[in-house]
Amino acid sequence: MLDAIRNRDGVFEQIYAIDPVTNRYMIEVALDQYTDIFDEWDPAPFKRRSLDPDLDLYLNSSSEEIPWRHGIELYFTLPKGTRNEAMENEVRDGLKNSFIFKMYLLRKKLQKTNGQTLRCLLLGFLFLWIGTVFPDQAWLEAMFPNAGAALAISLLAEGLFIGGWVFLWEAVSLFFFTDRDLLYQYRTYKRLLNAPVFFRETE
Repeated sequence: MLDAIRNRDGVFEQIYAIDPVTNRYMIEVALDQYTDIFDEWDPAPFKRRSLDPDLDLYLNSSSEEIPWRHGIELYFTLPKGTRNEAMENEVRDGLKNSFIFKMYLLRKKLQKTNGQTLRCLLLGFLFLWIGTVFPDQAWLEAMFPNAGAALAISLLAEGLFIGGWVFLWEAVSLFFFTDRDLLYQYRTYKRLLNAPVFFRETE
C-alpha cells in the first residue's frame, strides 16, 4: 500500500530522498557549521536561540511540499571531520525549543483571533437586531414628530444594520481565513517538532 501511494507521489522522490531505514522523506540541509542553523544575530545559547530565518522558511516550504500522509525527518550534512555529538544534542534541543516557542506564539494568536471573532459575532447580531427593530416608522413619528429628527434616526438605524453585516463578515473572515492559516502554520511546526533530526558528514 505504501509503495502504491509513493508511486503516485513520484515527483517528491525526485526532490526529496527517502530514508531506507525509516521510510520517511528526508529534508536535507547542508551546513558549514552547527551555528548555521540558528540566527547569527541571536547571542543566546543554542537551547534558546531562534532559527535562522532562511532555514525556517526552507523547512516550512519543504514540509508544505511533502504530503501530510508521509513522515518526514531533518537531515543536516556537515563537512567531513567536523561532527560533535555534544553539539548535536544541543542543536536538537534548540530546534525543539524553537518549534515549541513558535507553536506557543501561534496559540496566542489563535486565542486573540478567536476572541475577535466572538466579539464581531456578538456586535454583528446586536447591530442587526437594533437595525431591524429600531426603524419602526410609526414609532418614530409618535416619538419624534419632527420629520428631520425621525429621518436622522432612521438613517442611523440603517447604518447599524449595515454595520451588523460588516461585523458578521469580519467574523467569517477571521474564522475561515485567518484561523485556518494560523492552524496550518501550527500543524506545520508540530510536524517539524515531531520529525527526527539526524546529522552526517559529507562523503
